[in-house]
Amino acid sequence: MFSLNNLLLVFIGGGIGSISRYIATTLIGSVAGTFFPFGTLFVNVTGSFIMGFIMMLGITASLIPEHLRLLLAIGFLGGFTTFSSFSMETLLLLKGESFFYAGANIAANMLLSLTATWLGWLAARML
Repeated sequence: MFSLNNLLLVFIGGGIGSISRYIATTLIGSVAGTFFPFGTLFVNVTGSFIMGFIMMLGITASLIPEHLRLLLAIGFLGGFTTFSSFSMETLLLLKGESFFYAGANIAANMLLSLTATWLGWLAARML
C-alpha cells in the first residue's frame, strides 16, 4: 500500500516545507510586525497558489508525475501551509478580544487562499 520511496518523498518534502514556513513567517513577522499573523497568511495564500498550480498540471494536464506531486503537494505544501497555526492564532486573537483582527484573519486566509488556488489552477492551464 505505502511504498518506502513514496514515504520518503513525503518526508523530505515535509521537512523542506516546514523549514521554508519557519523562514517565511519569521522574516515576514520581523518586517510587518506581529500584531497580525501576516506570515501565516502569506504561507497559506502562497501554498494555495502552488497547490492549484501543481494539481492542475499533475491531474488535468498530466505534466507532473505522481512522485513529484507526492513530494511537492503532500510533502512540501503539507509542511509549508499552516492552517493549524492559523487556527491557534485566530483563537488567541479571540481570547484576547481582538474580534476585528480575528475576523480579518479568518476572512483573509479563506478568501485569499481560495483565490490563490484558483489562480494557480488558471496559471497552469495557460501553459
